[in-house]
Amino acid sequence: MNKQIPTYLKLVTDTINQTPAAVTEDLAGLTGVCRAFEQATGWRLEVDTAGDTSEQTNLMWSAPVNPGVGNSPGHIRLFSAEHQAGRPAPRIPLEPASMLAAALGDLWGELLATRHALGEREAELASGVPLIVRNDDDESPPMAERLEAVLRGGAEAIGCQAAGLYLLDSATTELKLRSSWGLPRNRLTQPARPLRGALADLEALLGHAVVLTDNQLRDYWKVPEDNFGASVCVPISRGSMPLGTLWAFCDQARDFSSAETNIWEVVAGRLAADLERQVLVDEAVSARDQLRQVEAAQRLQHEQLPRIAPKLDGWDIAARADQFGPLGGAFYDWFAPASGGLALLAGQALSGGMSGALTAASLRAAVRALGEQQLASGTLLSRANSILWTGSAGNACAALFQATIKTNSDLIVLSVAGPLRVLSIRGTGVAVVAGPSDALGVQEELRAEQVTRTITPGELLLVYGTGQLPIAAQHNLAALDRRLLAALKPFASRPADELVAICAEMLRKDPAPNLTDRVLLAIKRRR
Repeated sequence: MNKQIPTYLKLVTDTINQTPAAVTEDLAGLTGVCRAFEQATGWRLEVDTAGDTSEQTNLMWSAPVNPGVGNSPGHIRLFSAEHQAGRPAPRIPLEPASMLAAALGDLWGELLATRHALGEREAELASGVPLIVRNDDDESPPMAERLEAVLRGGAEAIGCQAAGLYLLDSATTELKLRSSWGLPRNRLTQPARPLRGALADLEALLGHAVVLTDNQLRDYWKVPEDNFGASVCVPISRGSMPLGTLWAFCDQARDFSSAETNIWEVVAGRLAADLERQVLVDEAVSARDQLRQVEAAQRLQHEQLPRIAPKLDGWDIAARADQFGPLGGAFYDWFAPASGGLALLAGQALSGGMSGALTAASLRAAVRALGEQQLASGTLLSRANSILWTGSAGNACAALFQATIKTNSDLIVLSVAGPLRVLSIRGTGVAVVAGPSDALGVQEELRAEQVTRTITPGELLLVYGTGQLPIAAQHNLAALDRRLLAALKPFASRPADELVAICAEMLRKDPAPNLTDRVLLAIKRRR
């Protein structure tokens, strides 16, 4: 049993013509081409857009025009003119003449396809966002077709034969035609109209509907189209922000009633809503893509950090990098240089987010490369400072701790630059070994102090970031040092990774330091 549709139910949808129309200016240019073709070859070339096949006298060749989108707008046909009085006999054979006619048909199809693509791109630009690539399975019509359907429906509702959507540029100095119905397609290729002096558009942008009942004052009001008898212009806005103007054109001189003007204003509101919705949709797509990129960068940054603690007899080493957001500038690393022993790194960029992550990645790669040159710790930091200084505009600043532990030795050679603090914790005492100092990348030259220290069994070296506090204001960090000592004292015999976790939890809750991203490094001499 077939389901009956209630007679009182009527669904109204936008009717969209999928076939590019063969507009007047296309045929005007083709008419001249056809005359020149006949004079040059002696064959009569005609363009048929009505699909009339009643006259087939002397028809020698015919082919449809393929615009690449939609159905064919017509045929291009070749007739023999040798039996008609006053017409010259063919000067070339049929085969080359038909090949030339086919080439002209291809050019016509390319012209229609180009104008169709231009209309789509103008409509996409109307929403104020770059072009987006749509999925093939997206059944919603393109933005250009949706806008044109709204223009057509609104214009026909108030008895007009054409309409144009003119949007302001970013500088609010010009109005550009972004979508139209009933107007020649080549209007989209014309330059934008200056807003200055366009009285009708300016009056409309103030919130008023402008009705021109005849064409006599078109020059005064700067009507964008001259070949119409009457027109009406209303503003298009989003909230309190003006977007442009909407024009409707009628062939004959006439007046527009209040109801018709209100309808046209409703159409303007519909267009503004469509444009705003398109902006929101594209912003959501862009935000989703950016989120995926950030997540991929976050995974990459996490995977670049060493996961396995270094194995060195007599030493227990652990580190941790906490980022304030998905991406950050805190990092640590360790590697075995060619000269032997173990090289340790702990650093953080002074900027967070994406810029901090890029600075940290550059610094880590540079120090790893410099570490193979058997440089002293102070010299290595000076070279790293030069790399940051010369490779940026002065905004790539960072803090870095670098140390080298010799194999079968209790000596450690270290240098610090930037807001990092190095503490020595032994029993119930705590002492500052180094830091903080001037950061890397702040000035052209940096002389980092090198410290050589003997680490006794049970001693813990703790490196932590002190944030972007001025050096003069960091004397208050002594109280924080004592709180760290109090937090670690009950767990002095625990492994280094547990001590790092305890410090991280305490620093997270402590309000004293102005911290964003944070690096922690614990170097413990086993008993």
